Amino acid sequence: MLEIRGIRKSFQGRQVLHETHLTIASGEFFSLLGPSGCGKTTLLRILAGLEDASGGEIWLDGQRIDQLPPQARPFNLVFQKHALFPHLS
Repeated sequence: MLEIRGIRKSFQGRQVLHETHLTIASGEFFSLLGPSGCGKTTLLRILAGLEDASGGEIWLDGQRIDQLPPQARPFNLVFQKHALFPHLS
């Protein structure tokens, strides 16, 4: 089970994610939908460890993973456009 508990993110003083909570059960299919600029990609980048949250926790199967480095997290992203990973450059 994936649990997102109170994830927050700000960019230059602008709050993008406000106390985001989400639980996805093992084996459950999930779609993240919303208008442009609502924080979908930011949330996915935080899950993958490519972006640091301003607050909150991420738990996967009872283990806290938001403090793990990106390469130790079981998430991947496929970008529409080419992207470089800053921790690998």
